[in-house]
Amino acid sequence: MDLDSLWYWRGAGLALVVALAWAGLLRGLRRPELATLSAGIGLAAGWVLMLGLQTASPRQLLERLPLLSVAAAAAALLLALPAGARRWHVAGAVVVLAAAAWWLAGAPLAPADLRRAAIPLLGLLLLAIGVQLRLGGPWQAAAALAFLLAGLWVAAPIGPWKLLAAAVLAAALGAVPAGPGWSVAARVPVAVALTALAAAPVLARGATADWLVAAAPVAALWLGPALANHLGGGRAQAVGWLLAGGTPVLFTWLLVRGL
Repeated sequence: MDLDSLWYWRGAGLALVVALAWAGLLRGLRRPELATLSAGIGLAAGWVLMLGLQTASPRQLLERLPLLSVAAAAAALLLALPAGARRWHVAGAVVVLAAAAWWLAGAPLAPADLRRAAIPLLGLLLLAIGVQLRLGGPWQAAAALAFLLAGLWVAAPIGPWKLLAAAVLAAALGAVPAGPGWSVAARVPVAVALTALAAAPVLARGATADWLVAAAPVAALWLGPALANHLGGGRAQAVGWLLAGGTPVLFTWLLVRGL
């Protein structure tokens, strides 16, 4: 690997540095509820560095991602600031996830466009909510993103998807010093990013491999803990998550290899 190839991973490097810096600074200021937002801040910085920030009516899905990540991080910051009841935080998170799904579905406005985009929009919203519910902290996010990155590497969809996934993974790892648990607000930017990365190849190509890749992080988040509890033992967590998230990746590899 030469220096030129390392340049492609600059988004992941910046995401890690920004997440670590944000987590350390806010922990030092004794604002743990804001320190946990480090993953969202880091991934937004990484994506903007990689793709730029286009605000003039981006048409392609890839062009929509930097602005989406910045908006999600800003929304998470707004959600984290009030000290109100948790139900208002949950309601705000649902609104942000719904707006993100609408944006990923092409931001339809006309009634006819809304009807055409209804099924993808609903699917994106359900995926985002499902991810949001299971992102308990940076380690869960990192595990899910690792399986997503592995799947993208195997399926190799056209576009910089694995580089973008690596940036989110780096941001999640950079958020570890902020603490093991994430608030509702802290989960939002990562849930939005993971939803976008899992759904983008499906929306663009929709091959069987793309569906399997999208299933990997969801299976890890939802089935991994259940399998771990069923297996029991000291290594149950690792084995459960590996079985849940690794199985779709394995099937993707078999499909790509034609086996």
